[in-house]
Amino acid sequence: MEVAVLGILIIGAIIYAGTGIVYAGALTSSTERTLGTVVSHQNSLNSSFSQIDGQVTALNGSGTFNPQKAVTLVDKSVANSQVATTTIKQDDSSLKSLQVQLAASRWLTLVGHSSIDRESARVGHARNALAAAHTIASDEVQDGRFWHALYASLSDLDTLNNQASGGDLTSAKTTLAQVQIDVNQAVKESTSPGLPPELHSLTVDLQTFVSDYSKQLDAQIAGDDATVAQDESAVDSDRAKLGSYNVDKIGTEINAFYKPMIDRFNSEIAAATS
Repeated sequence: MEVAVLGILIIGAIIYAGTGIVYAGALTSSTERTLGTVVSHQNSLNSSFSQIDGQVTALNGSGTFNPQKAVTLVDKSVANSQVATTTIKQDDSSLKSLQVQLAASRWLTLVGHSSIDRESARVGHARNALAAAHTIASDEVQDGRFWHALYASLSDLDTLNNQASGGDLTSAKTTLAQVQIDVNQAVKESTSPGLPPELHSLTVDLQTFVSDYSKQLDAQIAGDDATVAQDESAVDSDRAKLGSYNVDKIGTEINAFYKPMIDRFNSEIAAATS
């Protein structure tokens, strides 16, 4: 009888061990598939993050810069970041479910629990990567609202200058009202994550420039030449102040803000796929 019982226990242990190994293998395959899906999104996320480098192009005074095209590109960047945020949430939800399943399965896989632990660690790294990616994408959406407002104001200023130089002061006055709306919005958004204090100061100075330009335009419409000359001096002073900002330094500071999070994303993805 004892021998029979012992035999049953041995057979049971073998079945348990065999089942555990098979189940561990199934979970490993499931982990690979889920991580594969997450990693497949890495290139699109990195592409979205790389757009950070080009955000200050408008401020460098390049003669080839087209503010209206910049508005379009920024809007595309914001849309990509919004899509990325949705993708990240979906991927993290899948990884969280898998993580719970792996943790609950250790008692079933005593023989194969080392592989379960290894897969759990990989999933943990992937979720850390997604946490960093979510922060970057969310910040980029907020920053994008600033860049949209700033670039829109620069585009409006181009239109305004053309109208004013062509003598169409009535249309220029209408355009100026929109410039003021855009610049005020840019000032409001200029403290978004990752934007250095100098950029806020620059935007406030742009707001002053637009205000002084408005006074000059009003004087031109009124035919008050003396006031026009006085206001023109203020506008020139504002323009010189705007030109004094170190745009390269601003760009470097923006990149420095995001670099640790991007590096963390890439390193955690690397650990998840090792």
